[in-house]
Amino acid sequence: MRRMLQYIRARAEAFIWISGLTLMAVMPPTDEHASLCPLKAAGFSFCPGCGLGHSVSWLFRGEFLHSFHTHPLGMAAVAILLWRVIVIFRKPVFYY
Repeated sequence: MRRMLQYIRARAEAFIWISGLTLMAVMPPTDEHASLCPLKAAGFSFCPGCGLGHSVSWLFRGEFLHSFHTHPLGMAAVAILLWRVIVIFRKPVFYY
């Protein structure tokens, strides 16, 4: 049990990134949804963070053109996050 907790603690960042990508993958990109975005709450219509989330959502649906038009860095963000997850899972865990 202790080793499992150490493993999870050592890879917590990866689990957070996987959860975030999964949530963006299942999020409907066309729907307006409840948001915790401070820019939207302040009345701004443009938010680069929201655009990035919608771009990732379009990307997981295979709509590459929609993804690029929503935010040009959506594909790069997914590639960087997947690379980071792989790096985290490849590092050794030291058990005490």
